[in-house]
Amino acid sequence: MRSGKYRIKPSGKLPIFLRFMINSAFTKEIMEKADIRTSMPNRTYLNHMMYWRQEEYDPFEAEIIGHAQADDGWFEKYCDRELKQDEHLYKQGLVYKKTDWLEKTNEEIAGILEPLLQEYRVLAGPWYAQYPLDEYFESTIETKLLEYISASDPDFRKCVLIFTDPKQMTEVSEERWKLAQIAKDFFSANEDLDNLSAEATAKIDVHLDRFAYINRGLATSKPYDFDDIVDRLKEMKHQVSEGKKIDDLIYDASEQKVADEYAWALDKIKPRPDFQHIIDQAKLHSYVRNRRVEAFFNADYGASFMYAEIAKRAHFNPDWIMEVSIPEMFGALAGKPLPDEKEMNARFHNYAMLARDSETTLITDPVKIKELEKEYSVDNTAVNSIQGRVACIGGIITGRAKICMDKKEINKVLRGDILVAQFTTPDFVPAMEKAVVIVADQGGLSSHAAIVSRELGVPCVIATMNGTRIIHDGDLLEVNAATGLVKILGRA
Repeated sequence: MRSGKYRIKPSGKLPIFLRFMINSAFTKEIMEKADIRTSMPNRTYLNHMMYWRQEEYDPFEAEIIGHAQADDGWFEKYCDRELKQDEHLYKQGLVYKKTDWLEKTNEEIAGILEPLLQEYRVLAGPWYAQYPLDEYFESTIETKLLEYISASDPDFRKCVLIFTDPKQMTEVSEERWKLAQIAKDFFSANEDLDNLSAEATAKIDVHLDRFAYINRGLATSKPYDFDDIVDRLKEMKHQVSEGKKIDDLIYDASEQKVADEYAWALDKIKPRPDFQHIIDQAKLHSYVRNRRVEAFFNADYGASFMYAEIAKRAHFNPDWIMEVSIPEMFGALAGKPLPDEKEMNARFHNYAMLARDSETTLITDPVKIKELEKEYSVDNTAVNSIQGRVACIGGIITGRAKICMDKKEINKVLRGDILVAQFTTPDFVPAMEKAVVIVADQGGLSSHAAIVSRELGVPCVIATMNGTRIIHDGDLLEVNAATGLVKILGRA
């Protein structure tokens, strides 16, 4: 979204520690490692929105799309480099999970943390290329598809969605597929989900050892625990009780379903080599986009045990440790005190950030935040409908909106509700499984919300840009999941 001299993007409730890291990731040196000439060292975070300077963001966007349009080999090198970094970071998470942090000195921990943060930065800067790439692949596939079928063809949007699915199964998809298989085993054995057998308990423990990290998100939540998995099994049991077949739940989450749909679309369209090349690139992009998130989640899950040890040594609330800045974290390792309760409560209430030349200033003073709001305000008061893009096709659905800015708020989503978020990440899945519709401010067809909604068969509208600012918690919505139009029928 554009507003005056800024490009505005939803930014969610990321913890302060990670924001400091991300803000320092757009330097010329880091971007050049990804063969990107444009750096974006200046931006402002305010009220869950990120304001980029247009004179910096527009050239960045043009550079990325220019590479894609020229098909000059940059994209393939970018994906190859990102995947190698992803796999290294993912494995680091496995190492950190098994590390005995109690045995490490503060100096040793600092020596591990600094290179980890630098690895994060090298990943985070080029990460933002995904947004112009999303736009490029969606628009290009739509344009090329018009050479084969009409936009009015009922299968037009379905083909666009299929051609932007990941080229292979992600771990988030694999987790749900394996959980559905566990559900089938439990239901066949008449397991009591409130009093599981030792064998059933062991199966869940194995599942958690592999996939617990997914629910930690961007350090916004805790990993899946035993009760989380049981609750999701109960949700599957409820779906079966209402007529859904367990084998259909397994198939819907499977790689086979994706392959079957892809084969159907190829048979219908029979794309020529030039179009097939673009489809292959789009599917690779979608996989890289989602695998990068998994790698970061797993690394940060492993590092969370280190952060907890730092909090313990500083006599600090471990649930607050990700809301300190990077300098404060290293200060704690050097024996300095972390922020007091008054300062932390101010941060929990509201804060803003100014990133200037990749250096971050944290602002918690309400007066200064009000001054920033005057400069960056966008008037949405008269808006009663929003146009987004369809990511999972459905009909016209009504329901109550539940605004979820992060994982901590997803428990308010009940069956029949409409989940409204800036974007979703793997830790949103339990709410996505209950929602009748998903509406997201951000995201392309390769985003988490788009891909998981298609796996779940839950209608989804993405790229509303400012839905979480226009829609209020409890508003009655009408979502047209065929056109992407979201109407506010009544205010809460």
